[in-house]
Amino acid sequence: MTVTVMVTVRRLVLGCLMLLLLGTAHAARIVIDAAADPDSRLEIRTITLPNGETVQLYVLEGDGMRIAIDDDVLVADHVEFDLTNRLVRVIGPGSFTTGSETVTGDGLVIDLSAESFSAADVLIVTDAIDVRGDSASRVPGLIRVAMGEFSLCSRCNQQVEDYGFKAQRLELYPGDRLVAFVVSVLIREQPVLSLPIMVLPLSEPHRQPRLVYERGTSTQPARIFVTWPYVAGPDAYGDATLRYYADVVPGGRGVQQTLLGGTVAQWYLGGAVNHRFYTERGKGAFQVDFTPGFITHQGVTDHEFKVRFAYGDEEALGPPSLSLLLERDDVRRDDIWEATVSAVQIESGIRARFSTQVFLDLDPTDSVWEPSYASRNTPLMTLARLELEPVDMTPFSVGPLSLDRLLVDFGGFQDVSNPLNRSAAVNPLSTTGRLREAHRVTLAPQDLWSGMSVEGRTDFTGFYYGTAERQVEWLSRLSATQAFGSFASLNVSYRRDVREGETPFRFDVLPYRNRTDLTARFLLTPAPWLRFDQNGGYVFVDDRSPGDVGWMPLTSTLTLLGNVNWVSLTVRNVYELDGSDPGTIDATLNLRTTGSGPWGASAELRHVVDLAVLPDRITLQPLDESATYLSLSGGLTGIATITARSAYRYNPPPPEPGRAPDRFDDLELTLTLGTLTQNDMRPGLAITYARDLNEGYTSAFGVEATARISTLRLSALERLDLPSGRISSSRLRAELPGYVAVQADGLAWLPPEWIGLPSHTGFARQIGVSVEAAPQSGQPTWQLRFSTTYDPEILSGAGGYRASTLTGRAIVADYQLGSTRFSIDGFAELQWRDALQPETYLRRANLVFGVQFADTVGLQGTLGYAAAYSTSLQEVTSARLSLEQVALVVRPIDSLYVGAVFNEVWDLTGNDPTRPAFSARPTLTVVWNRCCWALYGSWNTGTGALAITLTTPGADQGLSQVFETGWLIPRRTP
Repeated sequence: MTVTVMVTVRRLVLGCLMLLLLGTAHAARIVIDAAADPDSRLEIRTITLPNGETVQLYVLEGDGMRIAIDDDVLVADHVEFDLTNRLVRVIGPGSFTTGSETVTGDGLVIDLSAESFSAADVLIVTDAIDVRGDSASRVPGLIRVAMGEFSLCSRCNQQVEDYGFKAQRLELYPGDRLVAFVVSVLIREQPVLSLPIMVLPLSEPHRQPRLVYERGTSTQPARIFVTWPYVAGPDAYGDATLRYYADVVPGGRGVQQTLLGGTVAQWYLGGAVNHRFYTERGKGAFQVDFTPGFITHQGVTDHEFKVRFAYGDEEALGPPSLSLLLERDDVRRDDIWEATVSAVQIESGIRARFSTQVFLDLDPTDSVWEPSYASRNTPLMTLARLELEPVDMTPFSVGPLSLDRLLVDFGGFQDVSNPLNRSAAVNPLSTTGRLREAHRVTLAPQDLWSGMSVEGRTDFTGFYYGTAERQVEWLSRLSATQAFGSFASLNVSYRRDVREGETPFRFDVLPYRNRTDLTARFLLTPAPWLRFDQNGGYVFVDDRSPGDVGWMPLTSTLTLLGNVNWVSLTVRNVYELDGSDPGTIDATLNLRTTGSGPWGASAELRHVVDLAVLPDRITLQPLDESATYLSLSGGLTGIATITARSAYRYNPPPPEPGRAPDRFDDLELTLTLGTLTQNDMRPGLAITYARDLNEGYTSAFGVEATARISTLRLSALERLDLPSGRISSSRLRAELPGYVAVQADGLAWLPPEWIGLPSHTGFARQIGVSVEAAPQSGQPTWQLRFSTTYDPEILSGAGGYRASTLTGRAIVADYQLGSTRFSIDGFAELQWRDALQPETYLRRANLVFGVQFADTVGLQGTLGYAAAYSTSLQEVTSARLSLEQVALVVRPIDSLYVGAVFNEVWDLTGNDPTRPAFSARPTLTVVWNRCCWALYGSWNTGTGALAITLTTPGADQGLSQVFETGWLIPRRTP
């Protein structure tokens, strides 16, 4: 390979460097950009080394030159290229960036052949930490630093760092860890402690050492968990966990009380290993988890043991492939080991898959005896199984027959015995071998004579068992078609679907099926405007539905003028050939206008003649389905349209006493003027009228109107149920998109008596008025709604309003007003005074809020309120105010936060002796955030617990200690 050096400069002389480097056969690609300095220059020097070797140096000088070496970048003013020894030397200061690490120092020397570098007086910048040192050298994956120092406070703009570390030698593994040897711990730049070795994790949080430390109580054990990640070579890693539990007796003094919360009465050990590894073809995992048994009041609990070893080749690589699974999970299945192996191999065009799935029950005497994978369709054990099938099935033909599919499956199984098999059901379990063979044979279309063709297909699957039993699944189809030119065809199909036999196993029971039928279809199209389609058949056997045995219904459909877009006629009949029901003659005539003009009309006339009046299947009363249905529509599109529909039954069922026969469907008329959509400026009005032609009264009436005035959108709707005159729905709405909308529901804005219809009497009616935001998209951010129910039956028939409420909802997301930012989601409901409610009161409310004042004061949390009213006492008997995680935090200086957290439930009425009003016992908190470390303290004034935690900012773990001080604020009595 050839090193290609590209020089982007303003002086032509530097272009010679590219020509000189083209003959060097190495892997690195070097790109030099010296365009920042128009006076950059190239000098070629020949020097003799102390060992007598003569080398040529290419010296580049220029301010701010950028040199890319593959994916790494070198920035310097004076660089020497020794192509003989593949060295790049920086004279003076320079910086070298590789990946996410940047090394700044003097005298950088980069060895291109070893992918390493060395430097003096260095600064190494990584994503996690900065390291300084007298000198540094790099090999792939490791940077060694002599006389190094580092601190997590180096990026905190501290004049004097709060803490840091100095070491005689450092080993930096980028992205993983930093190991320091002979370390001095510095506090405010003063040495306070010496350590022989120190390890600082730099990896992702889940790959760092973790410590879980919880003090015990009288009901909970103390817990100390230590998790340590490790690397086992280039292709494996994991972590190991040691768990310590201790039952403690609170009280006393000493180290155990301070660290564990009491004297240790009993201790336990557990642990886990989580190992992952990779191979050239796949990946795997090995997991072990042990939880000991604990002593409780009910006795000693069982220990829990989990083991899982899994490996699988990547599917994308294809065969050969291997997958393994060995596991035990005492929580899921106690004392049961489960193993699964699957291997796939292709040889000589045959795909072979071997599999086994078994289990071992270590305690056969307990109640758990089935593995977790076993089910109705999965056996208890697959002792061994081999499946063979061609990879690319090329049909094997013998004359007109071809073999399209072939599968052979050998296996030995153990499963629950088939309860439907009396010989197998003698034993609870059955163990035997099974041969499964599946194939498909196709008969290609064969022309017997002019227009006559025959084709077929059979799908067969057979199961053969070592118990001399067998079951088959066999579906066969044979079809013959006779074409009569291009205007007619007759198709006859024979189908046999059989599932029969017995199996000793539960997992592969096939539901019995035996159906044989013969179907025929005759299609006649003598002209483009004429089509006749007829279907029928005969069912010889159907064990699932014996009632279907015999002739199938003969379905005939005649379509006239189907090729014309303005008219069509369809006549349909379903005839029972056994003579039980000749069906109906169902004729439908469709007429419609054509063209793109504004006028349009359509009509549908459907006439049904019942050829035999038979009893209804449910009521058992004679039911004549003879009827005529009519639907008409026409008008000027977008200007005025009218639709009408109804139906007439010639022999309706007998009516109820005093009612007219139900001969007619309601006559429904709809007149639409303009358009109801508000996407244009055209107003719209739709009037719907329905009349009961049998009884001679108006059955329904409705009006809907829309209009736009500039951007203002208006709409109105009212629908009446007649003859009662009851309003089924009513709406008036005015909306200014992007601003506000007003809506009224339930109002009788169009009194029925104005249009000569019966007025609404005797029915309760819900009424509501709302004002809300009308955003262009999404849900309203605020709403105010008053709702009530007018009930004419209350107040001794005088009528009045009841169930009246006023509700409000507001949502504000991250709104800024000056130096204040806030978010709220609030809801309130007032029970309003009405005929049944003596006075107005706040029934419930909820507020989720967050407020920040000038980055100094913050307040957030959830407030809830719920009240109950007694109409007999005419007073609020319960009013509870709940504070959930209501936190007030003040930052007097940049690094100090002082706050209080409230979790309270107060009864504002004083009627609840267990819940006093305004008894505040918050948790007081203080946080000192020093950027590179943080001190957290809290005092629960309700329990007296004092907690102190030393940690890093944003971390959820650290060194913590909880003291039960007994200092608390007494609960206020009502």
